[in-house]
Amino acid sequence: MVGEIEIPFLGPLLVVLLAIVIIYFVLKLGKKVIVVVINSFIGLVVLALLNLLPFVDVQITIWSILIAGLGGIPGIILLLLLDYLDLAF
Repeated sequence: MVGEIEIPFLGPLLVVLLAIVIIYFVLKLGKKVIVVVINSFIGLVVLALLNLLPFVDVQITIWSILIAGLGGIPGIILLLLLDYLDLAF
């Protein structure tokens, strides 16, 4: 074939670059997943500990677990505010 230049290392180089890009995005997404899991765990633990206090009357329902699990500490604050205002639970 006339005029074609063959670069033997281009294929492996592209594979390495693609692998680096994929690893970068997986690590970036992985950090966010870890933060969400830790936030959810803290929210659920705080919800359980708050119910041990005699003056807090937040009932453990599927909704309060979802709010505490997905919201973390802000979710707990929302639950306490709703309990204080007698709007829920």
